[in-house]
Amino acid sequence: MTSMPKNPKNRPATGLKAYYFLIVCMLFPFMLKAETGSISGKVLDAESGEQLIGAAVFIEGTTLGSATDLDGNYNIVNLEAGVYELTISYISYKTEKIAEVRVQSGEETRLDISLKSAEILLNSAEVVARANRESFAVLLSDQKIAFAIQEQVGAQQLSIQGVSDAAGASTKISGVTKSEGSGEIFVRGLGDRYLSTTMNGLPIPSDNVDKKNIDLSLFESSIIQNLGISKTYNTESFADQAAGNVNIVSKEYSDKSGFGIQGGINSQLQTAEAWSNHKSSPNTESSFLSFPRKNFLLTESLSKSSWDPRNSVFPADWGLNALGGYQFKLHDQTLKMFYNLSYKQDYSYSNGVYRKYVENILQNEFTDTESWSFQQNLTGLLNLSYDLSESASLSLNALFINKLSDNVYEQGRNQLGYIRDSGEPSDDHIFERDQNTKTTNLQVYQLLGRKTIKANNTINWGIGFNMVDAMEPNRIRNRIGYDQDQLFLNMHGIGNYDNRRSSQQIRDRELNAYLKDQFRLNLGKHSFSTSAGFNFRHKSRDFESRFVGADIKELSTEGVDIDHLSLLFTQEAFSSALIRELPQDEYSAVLNVLGVFVHSGFDFGKLSGNFGFRLEADQLKLTWDINNDQYYDLETRDSLYAGIYPSLNFKYELSEKHFLRLSGSKTITIPEFKELAPFPYVSPTGSITKGNPELNLSDNYNLDFKWEYFKSNRELLSLTGFYKYIRNPINLSMERGAARSFVTANTGSFANVFGLEAEARLELYNSEHRRLNLMANATRMWFKQELLPAFYYNNKTSSGLQGAPEFITNLTLSYEDKSKAWMAALTANYTSDRIFALGHPLSATHPDIYFNEDIIEEARMLMDLVLGIKLSENLKLKFTARNLLNPAIVQTQKIIDYDGDESLVVVESFKKGTKMQLSLVYQL
Repeated sequence: MTSMPKNPKNRPATGLKAYYFLIVCMLFPFMLKAETGSISGKVLDAESGEQLIGAAVFIEGTTLGSATDLDGNYNIVNLEAGVYELTISYISYKTEKIAEVRVQSGEETRLDISLKSAEILLNSAEVVARANRESFAVLLSDQKIAFAIQEQVGAQQLSIQGVSDAAGASTKISGVTKSEGSGEIFVRGLGDRYLSTTMNGLPIPSDNVDKKNIDLSLFESSIIQNLGISKTYNTESFADQAAGNVNIVSKEYSDKSGFGIQGGINSQLQTAEAWSNHKSSPNTESSFLSFPRKNFLLTESLSKSSWDPRNSVFPADWGLNALGGYQFKLHDQTLKMFYNLSYKQDYSYSNGVYRKYVENILQNEFTDTESWSFQQNLTGLLNLSYDLSESASLSLNALFINKLSDNVYEQGRNQLGYIRDSGEPSDDHIFERDQNTKTTNLQVYQLLGRKTIKANNTINWGIGFNMVDAMEPNRIRNRIGYDQDQLFLNMHGIGNYDNRRSSQQIRDRELNAYLKDQFRLNLGKHSFSTSAGFNFRHKSRDFESRFVGADIKELSTEGVDIDHLSLLFTQEAFSSALIRELPQDEYSAVLNVLGVFVHSGFDFGKLSGNFGFRLEADQLKLTWDINNDQYYDLETRDSLYAGIYPSLNFKYELSEKHFLRLSGSKTITIPEFKELAPFPYVSPTGSITKGNPELNLSDNYNLDFKWEYFKSNRELLSLTGFYKYIRNPINLSMERGAARSFVTANTGSFANVFGLEAEARLELYNSEHRRLNLMANATRMWFKQELLPAFYYNNKTSSGLQGAPEFITNLTLSYEDKSKAWMAALTANYTSDRIFALGHPLSATHPDIYFNEDIIEEARMLMDLVLGIKLSENLKLKFTARNLLNPAIVQTQKIIDYDGDESLVVVESFKKGTKMQLSLVYQL
């Protein structure tokens, strides 16, 4: 036996110096604390003694203050010694003033406050302008006051439910689900292309060439004040939305500072074998805190860099987080600063099966797929707010996210891999490996302003600049014959580009802004408001991709095994004559949007609402130069869409606690850049997804009717019925004549969506020291898409919509024991079957014989558990277990053989594992 030489590329890099540097950066702000005094205490309901969450406590005549937390506690810190007057306000309670509150240097002044209930007018919601919008109670109050149908999840609820990012946060809202196969968010059954995403009301870009919206998992819960989904349209926002708008409100100034550390593990890595054999690509050897370094040009990397995975050093999840707020005097006004800096890394492993069928005939089969993943995420948020005067304010937000995702995917190690390419004999005993590192650098800069001209006239404005640089710097893909532990290179299924290096880069830049002038008029018991303004966005994208392949059929396999393929590609054995290089794929795109709107509101007591019109022009320019796109004659597209988009929202007050709401609107869905450019993207499994330059926009007509019962300031019951009519619906479909290739297309002439949503937020038990809460919602939907004739097959002329489940339900049961300072929460989610990709005829002349059926992502139940305890006044410990049930993520397809016999086969299946995490937070 020939001994294997040691590969220096497999040396694990510890990177300890980088971690020490990060810890020092996080701890440094805590060294700057000065010796001052503070005022702290609780805010309580005067009658029940219940703690009030989100009450505003401020120093009279200043902007210094605090909002009460989940336990009703407030804390105003960094106060110079002296005597102060406090103002305490909370929605539905009388404002209280307390004079002669004395503060001494280095001491804490304790003061508990009781507030009495008060009736308030609907349009007097200004009392919560500075309240804590992380609070469940405050957000529920916002929902009650709002004219439109909206739902929000605050930071406090996210903490209780153990949610780690914005993607998880969105799934806690009724009618929202996440596809475990694609990671895509669906609202009322409508996915990425039907949504819009904003941060603080301004658009933010996508980090993924395949998506229209940003990956919400990039937003750590530590930077989220609240997340809201507006399921009905308001003409003040862009018209490109049908399912709704996801708005992330970033955190603002808080007087609390803290430091946290967390550690955990994926259950799939608990065995000694899985732990010691976790793999990462050779790209990670030179990565530094989510920043990779590229060592060679793509052609040079064929023989100068490793083709072999590395063993991960210590595949445990861990993270660090630091946050804090400070106040400074500047020209007799207070400049407030809030920062959050976090770093985390996660490891995961999954195994399963993969198959693909064409014309109901098996094309690929691998029964031993394995995937090792590794993620690093560095996130920083800075918020500066400054009151120029009592009538004007500025706020600056800067968000920085750097993410590295590494994946090693293998199939066929059991030597049973099967591939049958079109027109070629089948190949048994195929092994495939895909190694890819994706990096995303996202920067968002926003300047927001408010100016009160008169008591009834306010101007709000904002301007934003976004940058995204996303890369796959060195993707490595291999296909090798593998049987009886021997390698075979001269096989039908091994082409010049089946062993290759590739790279791609996406560069997005966007400038956006809005201006809104709002005028309010009170006439006795009636009030009116009118808003007028404009918003625009200019977004550009440059994309490029390169492929460099290798003709390996004549290379020697002596002394080479499946884990040391680098020995095939030595400089001695690998000449330039064996290199195969395609011309660079590229496309450039520009989106220009300009909209003007007029929006009017009224309040006649029992009846209130708003209505408006928006005039918007959307220009989409796209040019491309793609290999193998001979099907399309044009290599450019320039489209201009202009229209008037109305919206109306009515609210009727049946009683103080019962409300009826009616909303209607028209919107559009504009195809995303990548959905238009015919660039083929290959997944690790080998399936291909590409765009379609012939896509048209969709017109959407939306109608909602909702009943709400606000049982208390923390309890809600609601029932909603909704309907959507979508003209020219867009779906992901299997491509005609291709082996599980997917293409985006206008698959139907129209689609109807009917739905019912029910929601309950209840306090099942509430005493002075203990509280048991229930949060539950369920959505039932009916979909029917009338297919275009080109998509008829097997006598099928209608279908559902891609990604749309018929039933979704979420449930959270939480218990809190205040006397013993601990809490527990159990969260469950169920999503029924939904279409992953629509089926397609493979022959225009025989669509009932040659076709592919829909690929279905099967129903699944997810469950999370959170346990927390307060060890001291400043120290908290939390245990989180996500995906407790660890169900298999399964995609199935109905296969009909030539005899007409039907069978349901699994085309892809894997398990994600249970994530168990322990976190320790120290709060000053």
